[in-house]
Amino acid sequence: MDLKGLDLALDKVVEATFSPSLWQDVVESVAQATGSFGVNIIPVAKRSPQLIIATESLGGALEDYFNDGWHENDWRLRGVPHLLKQGTACEPQYTSRDEFEHHPYYRFHAKHGIGRSCMVAFSTPEDMLVMTLHRKLVDDFFSEEEVSVLRAMRDRLTMASTLMRSAMQHRVAGMMEAFELADVAAIFFNRFGKVTRANDAAVRLLGSELQVSNGELRSRRSDETIRIRERVRSVLSESWLRPVGADGPLLIAREGRRPLAMRIQRLGGSLPDFFSPSVGVCLLEDPERRSAAEPQLLRQAFGLTRTEAEISVLLCQGMRLRQIAERKSISYETARAHLRSIFAKTGASRQADLIVLTGNLGSVG
Repeated sequence: MDLKGLDLALDKVVEATFSPSLWQDVVESVAQATGSFGVNIIPVAKRSPQLIIATESLGGALEDYFNDGWHENDWRLRGVPHLLKQGTACEPQYTSRDEFEHHPYYRFHAKHGIGRSCMVAFSTPEDMLVMTLHRKLVDDFFSEEEVSVLRAMRDRLTMASTLMRSAMQHRVAGMMEAFELADVAAIFFNRFGKVTRANDAAVRLLGSELQVSNGELRSRRSDETIRIRERVRSVLSESWLRPVGADGPLLIAREGRRPLAMRIQRLGGSLPDFFSPSVGVCLLEDPERRSAAEPQLLRQAFGLTRTEAEISVLLCQGMRLRQIAERKSISYETARAHLRSIFAKTGASRQADLIVLTGNLGSVG
């Protein structure tokens, strides 16, 4: 191994935390410094072609790896216990020489000129990332001295992963604040489709008909939950570019109210998804909420008091009168008196009429 070259390659890891495009240079430089056939970074769980950084030398092998289904039955996953225990795993720890020479997985690698390997784990144990160094077919197993050198890389790789995840968390926090200021309900999810964060506007829309259960966004209706899962899976892969009947928002039905509209999309960006705690977002639109006029406009148009205008807006957002009474710390009877006054001043006779009336006013404003 070229230790000086490897040290310089790992210096690029720090730079890559601020310029993610440099990760390609990192794996190419590590391969050159270690004399490897190729190097790749891939998550242990839920692997896909979009979740990998690799040297150009591995292009053909990785294409077959995914096309032939080896990513779902990777022999090297037998080395995970060793990765958890000591941070590295090489074939002699979980593969006999006979298995290495005759197992279909290694025959597939041999077809591409790839021989022994050593895996180096970093990031968090619950979402472990692995840098795998692949030797040429004619090379022997990694020596103990070489493995100790590779194990020393873990600290710098883990630091880079932590910094990149932190950067993404700050980015999502900024998005949450922006969505909140725009009064847009936003629910973020990770590459496993699990909810990671939701802003206050989204939390207000969650309830019995749409909720987060076991980390998953679900509707009370099973068919809608299935469609949510399918759409999330779609945007997490390249198939979102080929939508089949999925070019519009999902509609989440609500009892006695207009349905919520849900749009699910990737966050995008230059970071690989396995460095990002949140990779997608569900945007919820409540047509009843967004059509309501501002309280001040209602006061000016209909001569409502401040309390009456505020109650009108809350009614148009779908809240029930008892809920409004509790929020404003007034009795239910007092809230009913306000409602009668609202109806008298606006000419509305029921809540649906009020929604239409204030919605028209809001669109004019």
